[in-house]
Amino acid sequence: MSYRASAFADFHPSLAAPGCTPERLAYLEEHSFVIIDDFVDSSWIPILREAGRRLTTACAPENGYDVIDSSRGYVHRAAEQEPWAIRGLAHPAFKEPCFSEFHGSDEFLAFVESWCHGLRPEDMTYGGLLLWCNPRKNEMGPSWHRDTTWWGTGKPYFSQSEVRGESPEDYSEEVERERWAEIREKNKKSISERNGVSMFLALTDDECHEVIPGSHNRWRTPFEHDVLLPQKMKDAGVPHTPSWNRRDPLPGQVAIRLKPGQALIRNGTNIHTGHTVPERERNTLSIGWSRWSGPVEGEPAVADARSAWQLDPAVREALPHAWMQTAWDRWAETHKLGDTLEDRYAGFDAERIKNGEFAGWRSELERQASESRGNWERFQEAS
Repeated sequence: MSYRASAFADFHPSLAAPGCTPERLAYLEEHSFVIIDDFVDSSWIPILREAGRRLTTACAPENGYDVIDSSRGYVHRAAEQEPWAIRGLAHPAFKEPCFSEFHGSDEFLAFVESWCHGLRPEDMTYGGLLLWCNPRKNEMGPSWHRDTTWWGTGKPYFSQSEVRGESPEDYSEEVERERWAEIREKNKKSISERNGVSMFLALTDDECHEVIPGSHNRWRTPFEHDVLLPQKMKDAGVPHTPSWNRRDPLPGQVAIRLKPGQALIRNGTNIHTGHTVPERERNTLSIGWSRWSGPVEGEPAVADARSAWQLDPAVREALPHAWMQTAWDRWAETHKLGDTLEDRYAGFDAERIKNGEFAGWRSELERQASESRGNWERFQEAS
């Protein structure tokens, strides 16, 4: 019998008033998530649903780059290279312009304006889209975590290298409490300031996102600490209370149950996981906008590999509105492309390039790596 959650959170009819309401904000602040139904009747949902299905099929490992050139984006892959999340939806190589069209539509912008204190297109900076899907061959999950660095330096995740701290001292309770105080303060600001909004917009029925309600706003339990603490830190002697068998439900966990057009807005500092099974389709769009904070001094930073594809000028040219191109300019001026395959690609694509496929950015780096016949080292630069 395939996995199914033991408890669910569904849309509350009492929260049906559209846009940003005091009731929705209060629910989000208390529980760390809120389900909205503002797009249930949107004509965009069936259009995006079929586009999502086409992309998920196109990114199947057996298709390589024959259907779309997915090396122009960043596809997260599970066992047997099955996709579970797809970045690159705005790249013309993905051949699905409807995602950017909805991203810039009056319908979506009206919600953003309501949620974010009147945020208008001329004040936005660009952020990419992401499609959540389910691997077709294997169950994936659970992998409980917080979308924040609750240990060590507190720096955000950077996919190319570890910048957060990986010593036992970084996971001490003293350091964790310092980070937690910072996280709590940011949580308060996120509710009052609302300088952006991101949501998980279901294109089909979705019950694959599971959370511990309220875990964004309280100190973790000893059980939760055992769940969150990496095994290598346990092996290194970080004090903890062995509690979890890596499979059983956690105390208080619920699966967010969405119908097409319903969306999850959440505080990602809560404890959560994705959990998919092959026979239950997931086709959910992460989408949002943020307020531009103004010009940034200093040199551009190397882009995280997950968003390096966004630096392609072809992405800018494909955006359907001039204000979206301006938003892209604001993001792009603070980032630059890294000089190694690891700076630019998911592992699937880096390996294909090393093994002879001239793909991706098709610069001198990719040419030399593809001609190396597998003799290309990690983080090697073009000569």
